[in-house]
Amino acid sequence: MTCLVTQMAGAVTANIIGALFLASASSKALDVSRFASDIAAYRLIPLDMAFPVAYGLVGVQAALGGWLWSGWLAATAGIAASLLLLFFAFVMGINVVRGRITLSCGCLPGSNSQLSWTAVGGNIGLALLVLLAGFLTRPVGIFLNGEALLAGISILLIALASVHLRQPEHHV
Repeated sequence: MTCLVTQMAGAVTANIIGALFLASASSKALDVSRFASDIAAYRLIPLDMAFPVAYGLVGVQAALGGWLWSGWLAATAGIAASLLLLFFAFVMGINVVRGRITLSCGCLPGSNSQLSWTAVGGNIGLALLVLLAGFLTRPVGIFLNGEALLAGISILLIALASVHLRQPEHHV
């Protein structure tokens, strides 16, 4: 029983982060201009590289999201996702150190979260979780993997709803 609980926990964790990557990639793909502008605002790459980097990151996030969902080479997928999250934490940390905390962190789809040490820590925490999840064996069988996928998506949707409910209201 403990083995199945560990397998499900690993699969659900990988699926949550996979869903986060897919939702984030979708959100950014729908407004690539804004995402490229956000990238340019970080002032870490030449301005003319903002669009290619934006398209590249959208593709990488979508591919990693699908890979995490698939369970194929789970440890490698966990390492790759972990490295991307640590890269995001590093880039955000550079701007927090510079005092540029009014920039969008791009952490959650549809959220206006700004840079902070909390956002940096959140990315590091997610990186550790997905790394650990990658090294846990996945449950055997289509039904258990389907349950883990649906649980992951549900948990992410609840987390996103919670974030949106806590944002201050904007009156028009």
